[in-house]
Amino acid sequence: MSVDIEENGILKLNPQSLVFYEGENVKNISLVTSGELDVYISSKEVLGIEDENEIIRYSLRLFSIPKNIMIGIGSYKLNSKYMFSFKAKEDTEIYAVKTPNQEYVKSFFEVNRAYMINMYHSIAYLILKSYEEYIKIKKINSDIKIVSANLAVIYFNLQYNKSKNIKSEILKNYKDIYEDSINSGFNFPASFDIDFINADHSEIYMSNKNQLLENNEELEFEIDYVRRFLTMPKDIKNQFFTYDINMSLDASHMLYENLKKISYMLKSEIVEAIENILFLSSNEAESLFGEYVKTALDLDKQGKDNEVLVMHIKYMSNIIKDIYEKIKNEYDYDLNIDTEEIDSIIKRLTSDSMAYKEDANSKSDENIKVNMGFENIPEEIKDPAKKLIEMSGIEESKAKNFMKSLNEFRKLRDKFSTEDDVRKIRRGVTTVFFEIYREIAKRVIINGDNNKLTEMFLNFGYMDDKLLTPNQIMDLYEIKDKSKTKKINVFYIDEWLQKIYNKEEPPSVNGFGQDYREALRELKKRGTINDKELEEHWESSSKRLEYEVENMIETTHRLCYGQVSIYFPILHKDMITKDFERALIRKDVMENSIKEVTDIDFSAFYREVLYKNKELNIEKELVMQEVPPNIILMPTFGSRAIMWEELSSRQKNSTGRFLFPIFTSEELESLLIPTIGAFRWELCKTMLGPSWNDITQMSITSEYSDYVQFYRKNRSLSDEAKEKLKVQIKKCRNNLREVFASDYHLWIKYESSGIMRLNRVARGILYRQVPFAKNIREELEKQPMYSDIANRFKNIRNKKATELENRYYKFTKTGKPLPDELQHHIDFYKNM
Repeated sequence: MSVDIEENGILKLNPQSLVFYEGENVKNISLVTSGELDVYISSKEVLGIEDENEIIRYSLRLFSIPKNIMIGIGSYKLNSKYMFSFKAKEDTEIYAVKTPNQEYVKSFFEVNRAYMINMYHSIAYLILKSYEEYIKIKKINSDIKIVSANLAVIYFNLQYNKSKNIKSEILKNYKDIYEDSINSGFNFPASFDIDFINADHSEIYMSNKNQLLENNEELEFEIDYVRRFLTMPKDIKNQFFTYDINMSLDASHMLYENLKKISYMLKSEIVEAIENILFLSSNEAESLFGEYVKTALDLDKQGKDNEVLVMHIKYMSNIIKDIYEKIKNEYDYDLNIDTEEIDSIIKRLTSDSMAYKEDANSKSDENIKVNMGFENIPEEIKDPAKKLIEMSGIEESKAKNFMKSLNEFRKLRDKFSTEDDVRKIRRGVTTVFFEIYREIAKRVIINGDNNKLTEMFLNFGYMDDKLLTPNQIMDLYEIKDKSKTKKINVFYIDEWLQKIYNKEEPPSVNGFGQDYREALRELKKRGTINDKELEEHWESSSKRLEYEVENMIETTHRLCYGQVSIYFPILHKDMITKDFERALIRKDVMENSIKEVTDIDFSAFYREVLYKNKELNIEKELVMQEVPPNIILMPTFGSRAIMWEELSSRQKNSTGRFLFPIFTSEELESLLIPTIGAFRWELCKTMLGPSWNDITQMSITSEYSDYVQFYRKNRSLSDEAKEKLKVQIKKCRNNLREVFASDYHLWIKYESSGIMRLNRVARGILYRQVPFAKNIREELEKQPMYSDIANRFKNIRNKKATELENRYYKFTKTGKPLPDELQHHIDFYKNM
């Protein structure tokens, strides 16, 4: 526990005593009178964390401060918090002065003017020491990123299973980098090349490096100023700091803001460095070292040569152990990397015997379950392909060709092969699959001919019991999601098709972005249908159902699967990387995940809609309204989510449609955030129409269009920021929406916690157009990088709220309450 200072005076501290912890409110000024204090900073965000033990557990020791240095120097500021934690290095004494308010601080320095120079000197000392640590950590981080980037792209160059389902967002980025580099004609070494691993190849394949804080030139100028101040003769300092107490406090305030800026930079660099180290090796999450090892073991099982992989693994293990020891010794921080396990893995990989694998497999989760046989499978779901084909009533010739292709697929050793013969087999199944799917859907939805088999087929893509293990089939059979949602509608496919058939929802747009009416007009234009048939199709529930299957489901099923080149519509064990129970996207989990995002981005689903009220003589009033999207779970084990429609009709208050695979091994957050980002972009574009990129109408789309189009001339961007944006644009294939969505992901995941990842221009646009919830804004506006844009934002919102209150006064001056829609519109700007 940190010390509790009840009165002014000397406080004696034992070694390792925690004095104050990061994030704690500053309530006193303390001067080290003897001994030393160690300074720590957390590698995690501490906003809202009050458990000092938890904070210290994840903190790195930076440097020590000697006697005559003050801490708590921000106490003259309102709501100031410690940027660091402090522990006694040895037997230490501090002289503590309680600071109940700003006036007390001012009066203290009025009486003790000599302390003013000490205060300023202490801030300068902490700035220099923090900056030195920032440079050291930045070098460590840079070296790790170079090595890990090279090893990551080499991994994709060496590994055989190109279709492997990847969870790590960082590893996914490197897969894109590898593919872009290959497409650009770059050749990676096929053998172990230590020079290549240690060289910086960022010009060839610039990785998606996290954005660092800008203004390095300005920072160097400030650091140089601090250094020159410390060399200033003592008598000159005394004259200045004892002359005017208010001027001295103002000078300290400005220097203190610089300390805050550097501490944020230091923290951001540390957070990123720890992330990058744990990407290289981690006991708790997917890591590059782990992926190399798994691939090497898979190759050994197949009797293939894994020597090159093992050489990379051995080299990587040395890097991991070195960095582990460095961080532990220099920063007193345990990365929780099991180096003994790493040595054991190396020993196993280089051993002649691989007998340990049997022992490892015996301890796996799958083998804890009772292994079932096919005799345990319920009769109603056995031989599903034959039963479903018979139920569908498709032509016999198509049925025979389908079964022939399915049998050939079963026999494939590598079901993810991209060879032409294998592609042909997969295509032979796919072309008939959705015809069967359409007929089964009609039979279930129209005739009510539903059973467990049709339910598993429509909702999960289950169609062949020979492509799954008995345990997997029974897991699928027993899945029951009884969870309820309150605000977000989440649909299984059979539920969604029922909505379409009942005309409770209009059919989705097709792959060309045409709605149902537009698609029918296109058919009429081609001469496929006449005017009468057009109206019959429009009124027919069954035609709507057919259209939804043939256009939305068939098109998006492969997209949600995530790997179009090896797509296969039927569930099979090789595509399953996580047991069904844990991979299932449950309805309540989806709603909670969306709430976690909207707790940050409160206006994600808001838009201006038309409000009318005859009683109040309101014919046309635009008010803000929240319209959550419909979530449709596609019947596949996939790795990608899709924002399919921002509006489901021409009405501005119609719902959007998001599509997610019903099973995934991805983190739901990593699928959801980019999808909401894409939704925000498309909704803004649709609402503005032709003016979507008109910079005179400030919006997400217009500001980002201007930002990306003219970034080379933007004086607010440093050369480094421009180069990073250039790479980002290339990676996003010059797609404005993708550029925005990638920044939106950083905005929600990192910037909302005060961890800087964006440049100042992108940050400004997002703060204006994608504002954080009020509680987050209030916390962030204390940071220098946010203070200006936060004040401008508040002024604009307050002005808007005042204008609305004045405009709506005519409705309330008689004493009647304001209609809920108008009151909520005011509250959107005033309280949210």
